[in-house]
Amino acid sequence: MNLYKNLTTFMLSVVISFFVSNIYASEQILLEGGVFEMGSHYCEEEQNNSDWCNDETPHKVQVGPFWMDKFEVTNAEYRKCFVAGVCEPEVLHEDRPGDFNKDNQPVVFTTWKEASTYCNWRNGRLPTEAEWEFAANVERPGGAHWNQPYGVGSPVSVGNFGPNSHGLYDMMGNVYEWTKDWYGSYPKTEIQKNPLGPEKGKNKVVRGGSWDSLGHFLRTSDRVAKDPDLRYSGVGFRCVKAKL
Repeated sequence: MNLYKNLTTFMLSVVISFFVSNIYASEQILLEGGVFEMGSHYCEEEQNNSDWCNDETPHKVQVGPFWMDKFEVTNAEYRKCFVAGVCEPEVLHEDRPGDFNKDNQPVVFTTWKEASTYCNWRNGRLPTEAEWEFAANVERPGGAHWNQPYGVGSPVSVGNFGPNSHGLYDMMGNVYEWTKDWYGSYPKTEIQKNPLGPEKGKNKVVRGGSWDSLGHFLRTSDRVAKDPDLRYSGVGFRCVKAKL
C-alpha cells in the first residue's frame, strides 16, 4: 500500500513538474501588422531633449504580419535547446542563482548571439526593433514588474501580470528584450517598410524596461543600446516568425 502511495505521489510530482515547465511553451500570437508612428515626442516635450532619450524621433513605419511569443522565453524553454545540443548552457547568477533560475522566470544572462541561436533553433528569429514597438505600442500596455532594488530584486515568472491589447505578456518590465537591430539613429524617410536598422554597429537594441528600471524607461518608444557580447541580469528575449 505504501509502495503504491509513494509511486502515485512520485508520478503526480512528475506530471505537475512537466505541466509547470511547459505551461508557457512557445505559444505565439499573430499580429497582422500595419502602419504606426514609431518613436515619440516624450524627450522633446518632457525631458528637454536630454541625451538619454533624444533618439526617439517619431516617424511612420509599416510592418508586415508576424507571429510573436506570448511570453518571454523562460529558463525551462531555453534549457530544452541546451539539452538538444544547440544552445550554450545557462549562466547562473554568481551571487543569487536561486533568484534567477526558476523554470518559469525569463532566461537572462544570454548574449545576443545566444538568444538569436535559440530563436533560430525554433525556426524563428529575434524581432526587429520596429516589430517589437508595433507589438508594444497599444492602448492597453499590460501589467509590469519594475522598480525593484538592484542587488535584491529579480525577475518574476512570466505571465504574472495582465497582457497588453495584443495578448502579449511582460512587454513592459520584468526583463529588457534583445531585438535583431543594431543601434543607430532612425532614418529620415517619409515612411519605412519593415525596417531592419543599420547594417552594422557596436551595440544591439534592447526594449521594454526591466525589473530594476525606473518608470520613465517603461515606455514603448524607449531605446537602450547594449553590448551584444555581454550578459545582463535584466535582459532576456522573445522570438518571432514571419506569417507564411
